[in-house]
Amino acid sequence: MGVNALVSAALIAFVHLWLVPERLPALAVLDVAELYRLKELQVAAVLVKRDASDEERAGALRRAAGFGTEVSTLLQALPSECRCIVLARGAVMGSEPLLRDLTPDVRRRLGL
Repeated sequence: MGVNALVSAALIAFVHLWLVPERLPALAVLDVAELYRLKELQVAAVLVKRDASDEERAGALRRAAGFGTEVSTLLQALPSECRCIVLARGAVMGSEPLLRDLTPDVRRRLGL
């Protein structure tokens, strides 16, 4: 009986220490709305700049047009890179102090 109890305790410990953490993926948040606001501010700054050339303005509009595709590509790769489930910040209720915030890293990657 003692051996049976020992084996059972070892199996329970194995399941909880090694198997369960693999099934529970990490969670992270990303503020996609902030990314679009920052891009909008970048483009607006170029468009309202008095001494900006037509070329600069057209380039800013081209970059803005391709921004959605760039963000979509990055969002598809992000979960495998961080090995986590990425949640939109707006979908998380309350404060999320325990969740990793990927927004600053994504801002840098997008040049915002």
